[in-house]
Amino acid sequence: MKKLNALLLGAALFALATPAWAQEAVDVTGEWEITVETPQGTQTRIITFEQHGDSLSGTMETRMGTTPIDDGSVNGNEISFTMVFTRGDRSMEMTYTATVEGDEMSGKFVTPRGERPWTAKRKSPE
Repeated sequence: MKKLNALLLGAALFALATPAWAQEAVDVTGEWEITVETPQGTQTRIITFEQHGDSLSGTMETRMGTTPIDDGSVNGNEISFTMVFTRGDRSMEMTYTATVEGDEMSGKFVTPRGERPWTAKRKSPE
């Protein structure tokens, strides 16, 4: 009976631990080419991620300059971050979420004007 209880306890512990192993965190560190479809047409930008554990930071290069990433996080193969774009005395916050699969990711970003899909591909080292 003791052996059966020990076996059942071991199986239960293994079953509880398996989801943590199955959802291994991705590493998005590096340069990515991001593509967004907008009413003004397709826009392509470069975003550079720096990942430290589940914390995500970095910058995006836009025609208005470099914008930092705020509140970035990584959870398994999901990422999220916020960016505040400022032009003159106006600013707009955008919240990005995505699912990462290898060297590609896709998701959406949300602004006060609504949400839009986006995709990105990791740039090859030069």
